[in-house]
Amino acid sequence: QAGAHIDGFAGAALGDCNLVEKTLRERPGFARERDHGGLTALQCAAGSRMPKARTVDVARLLLDAGAEVNAKTRSWADDVDAPYFAAGAKNRAMFELLLARGADPTEALSHAVWGKHFDLAELALARGGAPDRATANRKPLLNDLIRWGQIPQMTWLLQRGANPNIPDGEGWTAVHQAASRGNARMLRAVLDAGGDVARRDHRRSTALDVARLMKREKLFGMLTKV
Repeated sequence: QAGAHIDGFAGAALGDCNLVEKTLRERPGFARERDHGGLTALQCAAGSRMPKARTVDVARLLLDAGAEVNAKTRSWADDVDAPYFAAGAKNRAMFELLLARGADPTEALSHAVWGKHFDLAELALARGGAPDRATANRKPLLNDLIRWGQIPQMTWLLQRGANPNIPDGEGWTAVHQAASRGNARMLRAVLDAGGDVARRDHRRSTALDVARLMKREKLFGMLTKV
């Protein structure tokens, strides 16, 4: 209204199908272009929170024109994709479309679980998302959730069969991670899911060694009785 120029990227976020179609006619490669911040038009549409915007229709136009559904954009220390933006916007229709058009279901699962969007996470699971291959912050997803004390997400993942014995780059399993946090509820959930207290990290430390080093006295008994 104040006279800002609305280009194809802004049009994608606004759900302006006419503008996006016009841009694609003028620049057939637009679907794979990036704006000044590195975003693709598909990512702009996926992350839009404009009420009643036709962003899903825009996404279809862009995908039909060759948009890369798994294209990554650097955001702080992470590389993010269109499903990441769709999950953040809680846009189920968009998230479902992206999965149907080839989005990596395991990466999509990580985005949905971290955001506690469990309905979206179920969609990713149904498309083949694998909890044991899902990662976050360069760690197994389960380990990272425990690291940050995300109990609801951790519980959801364990209930769907996530393996608590997958090591991270340092050899820590979810048991090591839970022992370091000092939260008895998290540790109990991991142990009940089959966590192996005898597993050693790359420094040959067990979860009990970690608990002792971190002075998590209330967890000693839990670990020694397993």
